[in-house]
Amino acid sequence: IVDEGLLEEVTSLVEYPTALTGEFDPAFLEVPSDALILAMKTHQKCFHITDKNGQLISKFVTVSNIRSKDPSQVIKGNERVIRPRMADAKFFFETDKQTSLEARLKKLKNLIFQNQLGSVYDKVVRVAKISTSIARKLSASEAHCERAALLSKSDLLTDMVREFSDLQGIMGSHYAKHDGEPEEVSKAIQEQYRPRFSGDELPVSEVGSILAISDKLDTIVSLFGINQPPTGSKDPFALRRSAIGILKIIVEKKLELDLVEAIRDAISAHNVAKLSPNTEEQAFQFLLDRFRSWYQDEGVSNNV
Repeated sequence: IVDEGLLEEVTSLVEYPTALTGEFDPAFLEVPSDALILAMKTHQKCFHITDKNGQLISKFVTVSNIRSKDPSQVIKGNERVIRPRMADAKFFFETDKQTSLEARLKKLKNLIFQNQLGSVYDKVVRVAKISTSIARKLSASEAHCERAALLSKSDLLTDMVREFSDLQGIMGSHYAKHDGEPEEVSKAIQEQYRPRFSGDELPVSEVGSILAISDKLDTIVSLFGINQPPTGSKDPFALRRSAIGILKIIVEKKLELDLVEAIRDAISAHNVAKLSPNTEEQAFQFLLDRFRSWYQDEGVSNNV
């Protein structure tokens, strides 16, 4: 499977590319494929291979910079180096499963979200309130939305996500399934960060859509509430991307959601005294500006 970013990187690393196929122990396939693929990609610059059903198989393609007289030696060398990476991923996965996401929840109090806004634990409690409120308006399951929100960031404390930060949400979903959480909850945990970039998939599930909106809305309202909006090219909390994400989910999934009411829900999840009095107006204006720029990109004029 050719990952465009990896292809570009490998192309820049070699002058005389020779593709070779290596193998790893099929026992490692018990580990979620996302973790194995990331280990191959980031550490070894290898391409993964799937069967015709899209399932990962225990082979990989590495690109050598020479045409060796004995390619088997180059393959063996790559197999020898890739094995400990896979073993690490397996060890992290097995170790992480021993502690449930719920058991990790309280430990999020030690993880700072932002100095003035408290810990990641404070954030998930706010997101849970926003999620249940939005779920009520959309006649979705309040219990599933609240549960997904509370467990949404617990995987940040796992060994696997510490090693591979790109797997946040994805590993949370695997661990939620292992813990016996409802499918709606585990699916939502995986979908909470979508869309991660322009053109990325939107959340598929209803609970996932609500969690994604709530999480992004909390970040926007919180930062505007302490007078730290994005300035020029500086946007450390990716508020612009979050705003576009919220709008795309609401518009493209045709959700009957009043944006101003949702912003008020996000404000009321806070200790309101800590927030700037014009938070609601600023957050709404910010979302509206992103809405205009999105439609301008689509060729729709500002007047419309």
